[in-house]
Amino acid sequence: MAALPLPPYAVRPRESAGSFDHRFDAAARADVPSDGTWHTVAVGEIPVGLRTEYLCVPSVEEAAYTTLVVSNATGQALLAGPVEVTVDDEFLLTAALPTLAPGGVRRLGLGPAEAIRVTRRTHLRESTAGLRNNVTVLDHQVRVELANRLAAPAVVEVRERVPVTSEPDVRIEERDGWAVPEDGPGEHAPGTRVRRVELPAGGTAVLEGGYEIRIPAGKALVDGNRRS
Repeated sequence: MAALPLPPYAVRPRESAGSFDHRFDAAARADVPSDGTWHTVAVGEIPVGLRTEYLCVPSVEEAAYTTLVVSNATGQALLAGPVEVTVDDEFLLTAALPTLAPGGVRRLGLGPAEAIRVTRRTHLRESTAGLRNNVTVLDHQVRVELANRLAAPAVVEVRERVPVTSEPDVRIEERDGWAVPEDGPGEHAPGTRVRRVELPAGGTAVLEGGYEIRIPAGKALVDGNRRS
């Protein structure tokens, strides 16, 4: 069996879960034909929590993507593999389910959401500050506009990034309203910030944000101070 190619979206537990250790107790005995091919055997049923959210990174692409947030509140594990997604009893697609340990929460991508419109506008203003005007201030203003064309409310998570620096003389001051992701810095690029908003059916929202970079005289950003 180890020499057989895996079915689509299937991942060996050692690759998908590392040192993950769990035992599955089957509900009943089952006969598996020894014909050298893969067969599906029902081991048991595990209830999971499901909710639909929309994710967008407008600095990369002005588009929203539908995601399915899967949570496992049981004492059983769910190993990585194919999952069939249905909406209103109609088959939508087959996707790859990541490993879900007991208590785990993962996000499953389902593709673009054409009904969520995203627009991002930026403005950069350069000035000086300090007693001798010896500090260059780069004020980056970000405005994200969202519109929900769905017939139902939609929760949208917007992700932006602020610069990070290892220079003690360079200061970065963020505007309020954006938060560090709760699932830890290891899951996101440095400087990632998120904001969640619930849009009513047919509703719109405007998210303001941005940051200031304060650079002492004699220093400059790599490749120039002015950025779009």
